Amino acid sequence: MLRIELDARALANTRFVVSPLYNVTDSLWLIRSAAGAAGAGGRGAGALIREAVRERRLAVLESFFTGAWTYIPDFLNPQPEQHEESLERELHAVATVAPERLAQEIRTMLAGDEGLGIAGGRAPRALLRALDRGEAEFAELVAAELHQLWQSAVGPRWPMLRARIDADIARRAQLSARQGLASVLAGLHPRVLYDEEGVRLLVDARAELPATGLDLTPTVFSSELHVSVDPLPGARQLRPMILYPAFPDPGAGAGAGPGPEPGPASPAGDLIGATRARLLADLDVPRSTTELAERHWLAASTVSYHLGVLHRAGLLVRTRSGRRALYQQAPRAEALRQEG
Repeated sequence: MLRIELDARALANTRFVVSPLYNVTDSLWLIRSAAGAAGAGGRGAGALIREAVRERRLAVLESFFTGAWTYIPDFLNPQPEQHEESLERELHAVATVAPERLAQEIRTMLAGDEGLGIAGGRAPRALLRALDRGEAEFAELVAAELHQLWQSAVGPRWPMLRARIDADIARRAQLSARQGLASVLAGLHPRVLYDEEGVRLLVDARAELPATGLDLTPTVFSSELHVSVDPLPGARQLRPMILYPAFPDPGAGAGAGPGPEPGPASPAGDLIGATRARLLADLDVPRSTTELAERHWLAASTVSYHLGVLHRAGLLVRTRSGRRALYQQAPRAEALRQEG
């Protein structure tokens, strides 16, 4: 268990942070297990991230998230300076991380730390080859690979993902105004507990950390809880950061909690299922299978199957534009929507 001690000053300095880079690193957790394809970023998100890592040959990033260790270096999530960070500033912080910090964190990852409850693991060859270049070049390589993953997989979808993050912060701010910050802290994740002494995190690591503040960072891919802390005793202590899964549905009520998938939100969802209802609602204008797959983080084959069911049910009309098949709501779909 990890305990973060929060006095009155630390509570007053607790804030939400919007971070593009944290969501890039959060997406990488989806490649660590076979369950990645069903993460909170939507069904198919894990497959898309793995495909981007493979096609761009992001060997070092993949190495971080495929080992047996339980600690991922914190320099991948640099300390935010303000509420909303820019990707450029964050990547610069990764590329220019202090060599001693990078070296210490890599050693902790590979060797583990029994006192902190951190398990180590054997380093992949790709990671060792990159480390042979020296800390400075290694940090620049990591920043470059993070940028490539952003460009190929996360950046094109950032407006949609950012809207979900903003909605999460707004809902928790409303909850704080009605019930207090304690209810927000206790409601971040089932493995986050809050009492008068601070926050307890039910994670593998074991430590007690004093804090002058706390950064709360919503992420949209993994449904897991992650924590970023300062591993170097005697160094300038960084504020602990809790990376928690954002609410899955921006339109849900403020009392809803995080979860892997939103449930049916309409009578149409009750009749045809939540996934088909979301696809149908998005077809108020003509869209192709590929476009829907990208917008909803689904495999194209999955979208094609659901569109076939909806088309055979008379809820969609299909037209052609050149070599593309386009789908749009049929009048019967509008009637189904109005039944609610």
